[in-house]
Amino acid sequence: MKIPPVANSLTAAQVLAQVGQDPTATIIGFGSLLSPVSASHTCPSLTNFRLCRVKSFRRVFSHPASIFFDRGIAVPSTKEIASLSTEPAGDDDGFVVSTFDVPNSELSGLLEREEEYNFVRIPVYPLLSSPLPPSSPVGSGYMCTRSTDFEVLTTRSLFSKYEPHLQPNYGFVSVWDEWGSDSGILPCPVYLRHCVLSSRREDVCEEGRKSFMEETFLADRVTSLERYMEVEGERIMKCAPPKELEGRYSG
Repeated sequence: MKIPPVANSLTAAQVLAQVGQDPTATIIGFGSLLSPVSASHTCPSLTNFRLCRVKSFRRVFSHPASIFFDRGIAVPSTKEIASLSTEPAGDDDGFVVSTFDVPNSELSGLLEREEEYNFVRIPVYPLLSSPLPPSSPVGSGYMCTRSTDFEVLTTRSLFSKYEPHLQPNYGFVSVWDEWGSDSGILPCPVYLRHCVLSSRREDVCEEGRKSFMEETFLADRVTSLERYMEVEGERIMKCAPPKELEGRYSG
């Protein structure tokens, strides 16, 4: 089943236009950026790091990332090529995220690195363990979300970047549209291990760790990461990155 586009999502240029001359912008992280240590590797100048929740969105391993092929960590034969994204879901859905502020001067570079995504600006809410009212937003930020093949492959001219990796292995070139809930795409093992290790860091609270396992899903939108790791966890956690990537993919 194909997954519909995200209504009212933004391109990087539209995010920059919204932020304008504001000195900082708030970013929402949902994978390896759950840890302040990991987030600071990506955004060294970040400030105001905290964990919150988002509502009515799902966190899902659902699309191929060209960088996994470029770095030799994708496993095309088993479709273990997926990275994390987010998409609108039901009112009862949600998950723990990080939020942090980045300087305006660094925002463009950060957004451009997320080349296959669109973005949504959404409210964030207190952790369930917080004494604050759970239904009252404590801020808002920009979060990566799924885009469309036309936007990524045509408008952003990335077809030639994905074609050598996808066409020979699967007979088609798609980042989003053809990887539906019945596609069988699975998390890239090295990247999944990296995210799990990040979620287990001492600076991530128990609610954040549990959320990553229980509120992250495979592309079928049914199998939680917790269930998947019960079966595949031992193998996944042995999938260490190549030596030259240890600093990038070790949590």
